[in-house]
Amino acid sequence: MQLPRLVTLGPRLVLTIAEHVSPGAVANARTAAATVAQQVADRRRLDPEVAGDGPGALSRLSRQECQALLATRAVGRLAYVARAGVPDIVPVNYALNGEDVLVRSGVGPKLQAAERGDVIAFQVGDVDESTNSGWSVVVIGPARRLTVAQQRALPDGALPRAWANGPRHALIRLRPTRVDGRRLR
Repeated sequence: MQLPRLVTLGPRLVLTIAEHVSPGAVANARTAAATVAQQVADRRRLDPEVAGDGPGALSRLSRQECQALLATRAVGRLAYVARAGVPDIVPVNYALNGEDVLVRSGVGPKLQAAERGDVIAFQVGDVDESTNSGWSVVVIGPARRLTVAQQRALPDGALPRAWANGPRHALIRLRPTRVDGRRLR
């Protein structure tokens, strides 16, 4: 079934439809449009040219800045779905291989999420509570469990070192589809 194009609606049909729209629906639509307009204006304030660089300025980081900050740390937070409807966030050791985030894992829900190829999130940041400043980088993308052969093919020094005891033979690779960062001055 092909839907009619909007341009084929005649003025009479448009008026007939408009007569059946309740005033409450029109008011709701106006409220929703005003809310969206305010949200867009608020997000534009994150533009570095608008935010400025003084205290309290929140600005976006470029992808290059995000990559540079990711390279300064060894611990981040991995967010994934542990089981249907139950998200989980855990601290993990990581290493970078290009833009990919590599995480050691033992058996469990993190590894299962990677084996399913779930989209997961990874966050690294730094906060200085004495100056109310800091930064945060979030990486989002599909997770995959690397095979032993894929692990062996990685360059020397690319593997993360696990801090926790126990068997952590599996390697999860997060391949970024989105990298976002913010800095609070």
